[in-house]
Amino acid sequence: MATVKGTLQLYRSFFFKIGIAALIFSLCRILFYSFNLSYFGNLELVSLIGGIRFDLMTITIVYAPFIIAYFFLYNRKSTLLKILFHFSNSISILTNCIDFEYYKFTLKRTTSDLFTTSGIGSDILKLLPQFIIDFWYLVIIIAVLIALSEFLYRKTENQDFTKISIGNYLVFLIPMLALLVVGFRGGIQLRPLSVLYASKYASAQNVPIVLNTPFTLLKSAYKEDLKPLDYYSNSDLESIYTPLQYFEGDSIPKRTNVVLIVLESFSKEYIGYYNNGKGYTPFLDSLITQSLSFEQAYANGKKSIEALPALLSGIPTLMNSAYISSKYASNQISSIANELDQRGYQTSFYHGGTNGTMGFNAYSQMAGIKKYIGLNEYPNEGDYDGNWGIFDEPFLQFCVEDLDQTATPFFATIFTLSSHHPYKVPDKYANKFPKGELPILQSVAYADYALKRFFESAKKESWFDETLFILTADHTSQNQIPKYGTRTGIYEIPLLFYSPKYLPAKVSQRISQQADIFPSILDFMGYEANINTFGNSVFDSTKTGFAINYLNETYQFIQGDYALQHDGKKIIALYDLKSDSLQTDNLKDIELAKSQALEKKFLAILQQYNNRMIKNQLIAE
Repeated sequence: MATVKGTLQLYRSFFFKIGIAALIFSLCRILFYSFNLSYFGNLELVSLIGGIRFDLMTITIVYAPFIIAYFFLYNRKSTLLKILFHFSNSISILTNCIDFEYYKFTLKRTTSDLFTTSGIGSDILKLLPQFIIDFWYLVIIIAVLIALSEFLYRKTENQDFTKISIGNYLVFLIPMLALLVVGFRGGIQLRPLSVLYASKYASAQNVPIVLNTPFTLLKSAYKEDLKPLDYYSNSDLESIYTPLQYFEGDSIPKRTNVVLIVLESFSKEYIGYYNNGKGYTPFLDSLITQSLSFEQAYANGKKSIEALPALLSGIPTLMNSAYISSKYASNQISSIANELDQRGYQTSFYHGGTNGTMGFNAYSQMAGIKKYIGLNEYPNEGDYDGNWGIFDEPFLQFCVEDLDQTATPFFATIFTLSSHHPYKVPDKYANKFPKGELPILQSVAYADYALKRFFESAKKESWFDETLFILTADHTSQNQIPKYGTRTGIYEIPLLFYSPKYLPAKVSQRISQQADIFPSILDFMGYEANINTFGNSVFDSTKTGFAINYLNETYQFIQGDYALQHDGKKIIALYDLKSDSLQTDNLKDIELAKSQALEKKFLAILQQYNNRMIKNQLIAE
């Protein structure tokens, strides 16, 4: 026969244990916020309350083995129950703690693409010892949280269940099963809780506070990224926006070489030219004054593997998985290399890292690049940095030497490496470069010096004067200056086109993005071409420049003086970038006409992107 006391004992024991998990999740959220204060606005109570909802859904799923076992072992002190609890609890602690520091690099909670071979995947084991050394304090935090969990768990085991009847058990079990169903869905709403739902509890900038890392890992593991969209009819869609572009050939097209230099993690914040001379890139500063440079240039993603498709093929990452690691990676694509290969160009890709890292060699091959030069091809093992690959200075000198042996015209992409974590510089330069307050800054200064040495050597070669150099970054990194911590600021990068023979020095205010590089090269060369790209030529004054990116299931569309934030269904925010650099004044309801005009074009871009990606229509017809 069921008794109230017996039933309450079951509920109390169970919810005390689940309460330990909920407490650990909340502590992790507070620590996550504390480690990343500069990236968020003010912490609001509603964000913490919303976070608890996401935590409880995650606990229901991650701790499911423990919960199910509890239903059978409720009447005894079970070692198996404790093992199952701590197994799930330790995984949750570990994954949450990773983002205390890893968030600074991606500005989103970790998703499953971290563990793919196209992401960091195969590099994790090799780099793990260095990560543990650099972030040793995370190991201590993890150990303390696990120890706290064990201490509290023991407090819940002082229950006497010997007098609990089958009636007590059934009164406990039936409601619990109903609660589990609700827990697995994250509530009683029509659709299960998703990452997008976090925007109900926080601004786009603060969404990661609401989420927890186990949740984003679960939600991204088997997520179908794209769905067909039908905001507009086909005829209306083409009139609003089309990625299909046609370039008319000049009577005498240029046969210049093209060298695209991608500077690892070179945030605009680190460049003195853009920050009243306060920076770590004296050589790049001087090169900007001799180039066509763009004051308002944006990355299309926050990771290196998101940069390559944008840079080489004009394909931004507007989905949860990087294009390289998505189900659409085998689509047919246009690219700079394919177009120039048809015109007799030699094409190559240089990166001093381990061959296969970040999926660079696979994507460069897919993009039509004929020759890949990585760590395996580099001749001097003594220049290895002990972590990622070859130090920038010797590797860039090697690039000059190899290009000098390459038949012209050529197209080469050179991807630097040393300004990537763990930010090592050669021992001989230990005291040469300023260190600054961020760990990355000394390596940025070293990479800038390596770039200077590259140009000093390249200028001596016969092919230099007939070469268009394009310099940009793959993505941004840590920030200190508040404006570079805003939703637009975290994407601000340098972009310059350097060719003294063909381009006068000029600073342009045109909005530009990584995806603009592909069409810009073809336009500059004067070749006749029909391509599919989600960028515009920076040399085409008839088209309005824009930039687009995606983070935490929120899109950002930048055009003119405004930045629009949208979740694919509704406008989240509109900011005036000129008058509101810190983006504190949401104008979406005040400047309604501007919001709607930007939304119209953004939705057309998104419809073209999703539908063409799904239908494998990324090649111009």
